[in-house]
Amino acid sequence: MPARAIFQSSSDIIVTIHVFSCCFFSATALTMLNLVRLRFAMIASKTNPIAIYGLALALLMGSASEAGQALIRPEAVPVYQPKYFPFDGGEKGVYQASWNGMISVASAEIYTTPTEIDGKKVYQVRVEAKTSKVLDLIWKMRDTISSTFDAKALSPSHFKFSQRENSKIIDTEARYNGLTKRWAVNRRQVGKKPKAYEFDSQNTLDPITAVYLARTVDFKVGDRLYFKIFGGRYRYILELTVERKEPVEMASGRVIEAYKVIPRIQNITKRGYAERLNEAAIWISADERRMPIKLSSKILFGSVYLELVQDKHGLQSSSVAPPQPSS
Repeated sequence: MPARAIFQSSSDIIVTIHVFSCCFFSATALTMLNLVRLRFAMIASKTNPIAIYGLALALLMGSASEAGQALIRPEAVPVYQPKYFPFDGGEKGVYQASWNGMISVASAEIYTTPTEIDGKKVYQVRVEAKTSKVLDLIWKMRDTISSTFDAKALSPSHFKFSQRENSKIIDTEARYNGLTKRWAVNRRQVGKKPKAYEFDSQNTLDPITAVYLARTVDFKVGDRLYFKIFGGRYRYILELTVERKEPVEMASGRVIEAYKVIPRIQNITKRGYAERLNEAAIWISADERRMPIKLSSKILFGSVYLELVQDKHGLQSSSVAPPQPSS
C-alpha cells in the first residue's frame, strides 16, 4: 500500500476510534460525524496534513450522500419512561476496537456501579478508553468519561469528560440542576481560556445517560428512538432506528441474536439536515440485558469494528467466547 494511503487509513482509524469513545461510550455512540469534524484540527498538528485533507474530503462527500431531511423538532423528542433495568446489579464491559477485524487499535472498559448519594440510589458509569501501543505511535488517547444518573427515572446529574490526546488536555464537566432544570457546563483546555455556560435542559441528556436510557426502553423492530444530547460544546438530536433482528457472529465465534440499530445525528445548535453516521451500525443483544455487543463504521480503507470481549454482570463474570463442547 502506498505511504500516502497508509497515512490516510491510519487517520481514518484515529478519527473513528475517537468518535466511538466520545459518542458510544459517552458507548454508543457513539459516532457523531459532527464530532469527527471537530477533531480534525486536534489531530492535524500531529498527523500528516495531506491525510487529514483527504479524510476530511472523503467524510464530507460521504455525509453529503447520506444527508437527508431534518429529524423531528427538538420539542417533539419524547420523554421515555424506563421499563427494564438490566444493569441494576452492576456491570463491567471490556471492548476491543480493530481495523478490518485484524489489527487491534483501541480498547475501553466500562464500569456501571449502583450506589447511593445523599440517601438516593443512583448509577455511576465510568469509561476508560485508550489507543493501542501501535496506534499510540500516531495518536495517543487516554480518555476517561463518567456520568451519574438517578436509578428510577434515569435523570442525569453529573457528567465529566477528561481528554488526554497527545499533548491536548481538555476537561469538560457538566452538572444538572433539577430545580432550575438547567445544565451548567465548564470546559478547560490547557493553554486556552476556560469556558463556562448554562442552558435550559428541555430533556437534554449527556451521551452516557442517553445510551443507558435506550437500553431500558421496550423497543422493537421498526421503532425509532429520539434523544437530545450534548457533547460539551454542541447539542444534537440522535435518532436510533431499530432496523432488524439478526444473528451476529462475534470474533470469538459465538453467535448472538441482536437488534441492528442505525444512528443518525442532527446538530440543533447549528441549522442543518440529519446525517447517517458514516455507515455506522450498532448491534444490541436481543435478550434481557440489551447489551451493546458490536459497532461498525466504514472508513476510507475498510472498516473499524468495536466488539464486546468481556462481560461481567452482577456477581457473574463471563467472556464473550464460544461455549466449550462437553466431554
